[in-house]
Amino acid sequence: MAGPEITGLIQLQQLNNTLMPILSIFLVFLYSHSWFVYAYNFDLTIRWIRRMRGSDFANLKAFMAVVETGSFARAAAVLRIAPSTLSYTIQKLEQRFGVALLSRTTRKVVPTEAGSRLARRLGPMLSDFNELIDDLTDVSEKPSGTLKLCIPRMPMRLYMEPLLSGFEAAFPDITIDLTIADLAGDLATSGFDASVVANRDLNEDHVVIELSGPVNRITYASPQYLARFGKPEHPRDLKHHNCIGFRGALTGRVYDWEFQRGKEHIKVAVNGTLIVTDTAFALSAALNGKGIGYGIEQISKAFVDEGSLTEILPEWSVPHPGFVLCYPKSRQTSAALKALISYIRRQRRAANTRP
Repeated sequence: MAGPEITGLIQLQQLNNTLMPILSIFLVFLYSHSWFVYAYNFDLTIRWIRRMRGSDFANLKAFMAVVETGSFARAAAVLRIAPSTLSYTIQKLEQRFGVALLSRTTRKVVPTEAGSRLARRLGPMLSDFNELIDDLTDVSEKPSGTLKLCIPRMPMRLYMEPLLSGFEAAFPDITIDLTIADLAGDLATSGFDASVVANRDLNEDHVVIELSGPVNRITYASPQYLARFGKPEHPRDLKHHNCIGFRGALTGRVYDWEFQRGKEHIKVAVNGTLIVTDTAFALSAALNGKGIGYGIEQISKAFVDEGSLTEILPEWSVPHPGFVLCYPKSRQTSAALKALISYIRRQRRAANTRP
């Protein structure tokens, strides 16, 4: 029986064998139709891809997946291969180029100087090609059916609401069955096609589509609470306050609060009389003086600006990993979900290219 590395390499080669014929047919189509002028904008992309060796295309896509996700595990989930296979693929790519492309630490994978140069040139080329394929697919197919989604209230408001509004207009034959809640339990057996989760609540069984990069969090309380109990001066002081805890519905655990100031990084296991699974309710509780809250700045900053809440420990940055749309790797992807994934990726690319 073939080992995981061999199986993964076969999968990468199959990916390459699938994409390269599509590209060849597409090139013939462009040069034989009135789309030639449109294709001129992608001339460098086309010439670059045509020069590549057989396995290069899939290997370079693998490299970009690691750069974009910052993790071998998440990139492997996106590519649907084993992490060990992906690591082997990157090693072979680095051996071929004769230079290290990625720097691996215990917390994150980041590109080296050479890797950054490659990613800056490679990223736009692959994005242009993927966008062309997506556009052709959208023209040739009219997906329909029901798309069942589970989305927590806060990322729904920040990210998915505007995306779904445009998606509904673009795909009127798709019915969206939407549950506004944190996913509880296993997505594979939940009955949902996809769910939005924090970029920490993941395992290798899911494919992920990034909705946001890391976002800042702030700690806050109402002026009434602070007048009664005082204001913490250091994250460790939070242990002596009534803090509103958050339990991840997917993981079932109450999260520690993380703080960072320069090189100092602190995790605080807070205590309090209220633990929630809904960040909007935690915000409401803090507004009502129930305790100290901890949430994404995009939601809570407006209340700080108007004086309903007071920011605590502002010199301590509080990173949140951001949010992703995920779906089970083992399940066949429906045409409706493929359309949504394609739409989100196009919107993200368009947002990243705006000045």
